[in-house]
Amino acid sequence: MNDSFFDVPAGYRDDDIELAGLEALGRRSSALRKRGICDHGWLRAPDTGPAECLHCGKVFANAEAAYAERREILG
Repeated sequence: MNDSFFDVPAGYRDDDIELAGLEALGRRSSALRKRGICDHGWLRAPDTGPAECLHCGKVFANAEAAYAERREILG
């Protein structure tokens, strides 16, 4: 049987696991920010053109460049 119900540990639901992942990401982001490292999580990114981080002010060529750096920083 190929049902996602069987992929989730007993007592948990898919949304519990997803929420735990988001909480872990938030803790990582907060810890980096306390060390003075911006993960560029708050962007002003139009469909085309430059994107700007509203936390630190860094400007990127486009949104994808900002997201790539965010992924690199967060690991």
